[in-house]
Amino acid sequence: MLQDLNNMRNSGTIKNVNMIKPLKYLICLFLLILKVNAIAQPLSICGTVTDENGHSVTGATVFITNSSHAAASGNSGGFCFADIPSGTYEIAVRMMGFEPYTQNVVVKTQSVILNIRLKQSNTFLKAVTINGKPDPNRDDYLRQFLKYFIGETINAKQCKLVNPQVLNFHYNRGTKVLKADADDFIVIENKGLGYYINYLLKDFELDMNGHVCTIIGSPYFKEMAGTKEEQVKWAINRRIAYLSSSRHFFRAVIDNTAKKEGYLIYQPVYDSVTIAEVTKRSKPDILRYYQQLPTGNIVRRYAIRIHNINSIFKDAGNGFKTLKPTNNIDGFFVLNTNEMQPPLFYRTGNPIDFPVISLPKKIRNNMQVANIMPRWGDTVMIDRNYEWPARGFTYSGYWSWLKIADLTPLDYFVEPILDDKITDDDQ
Repeated sequence: MLQDLNNMRNSGTIKNVNMIKPLKYLICLFLLILKVNAIAQPLSICGTVTDENGHSVTGATVFITNSSHAAASGNSGGFCFADIPSGTYEIAVRMMGFEPYTQNVVVKTQSVILNIRLKQSNTFLKAVTINGKPDPNRDDYLRQFLKYFIGETINAKQCKLVNPQVLNFHYNRGTKVLKADADDFIVIENKGLGYYINYLLKDFELDMNGHVCTIIGSPYFKEMAGTKEEQVKWAINRRIAYLSSSRHFFRAVIDNTAKKEGYLIYQPVYDSVTIAEVTKRSKPDILRYYQQLPTGNIVRRYAIRIHNINSIFKDAGNGFKTLKPTNNIDGFFVLNTNEMQPPLFYRTGNPIDFPVISLPKKIRNNMQVANIMPRWGDTVMIDRNYEWPARGFTYSGYWSWLKIADLTPLDYFVEPILDDKITDDDQ
């Protein structure tokens, strides 16, 4: 278009040359508006739900896992979630008589259209009975389930399991493993954060020997209606829950603001030394933990500060980062210096004996400490919402204490307080 204007001017079609310059500006402004509108175009995840024969499935619950986006499929099986930020999401579908369905979806610059086909379920509703009688241990199983599923935090104490009757428990006395499944959504009323949580449970397994629990499922959230006082309380509690979560940490990693948001990263180090070497190599800025070996040597365990977090999480482009375990780094400590571990955590959780004595100045002693370990020893990829492989990390310390009672939706976000009080010169 601009070239045509120049040709018109040179050929004499346009006599007044002074008109060209403002006209150029108007055209450039018009093109800029078109570009901005194209960039700002909202993204969506839409699709249809059918059975194995291609017939529409009406009334299926379709939702984005860990979000407040949920809908029932229409008469033609259609659904649509609008105004979706770019990122990775899990779409889940639940319909009575069909197997639960989940699918990972990556939304980048274009909307996504899905064709979801459900499989007929061959599993009938199971009665929780032994020889026709109610299981006498069911109440004990339910208490264990609530402890590891909902948690033991302050928010957990304000949660109620609305429909415990949908749960089925299976306990193996030989292996001491408790398993649970559900005939329908598990509904939790969380008066601590102001949410109703509908949880599609896929797997629950609790090893009573080591108290190791594995939970796999897909929740979605619905806001509670509350008084003004309740709304204020929920706003405060949600902010605390989010800023104390592993999701907040990973988003800070993606945004390259982890240090400014108060996170410190430490790498565990283990080596074997003699008592003489301990005396020679001892440094005041590191507290070393020792264990005597039969050989007379000592195993030394300590942690060193990693100032450049990008040395652990590598930039993979398009909003993704990866952590690849090596011989030097297979796990690390995360210190959230802006949030504190409450007294209840020291009574019901498992605090980490963090092997370092010298910390940056102005840091509180009871800051939140967690340990992250890649579960399978493989490369783990993260973005603002998820990690691959799913549940690719195991947590200990503060984050292992947080269960569904302290979970906020993916679409919940508050601006963190950025602070430069921690510098690379601090030890």
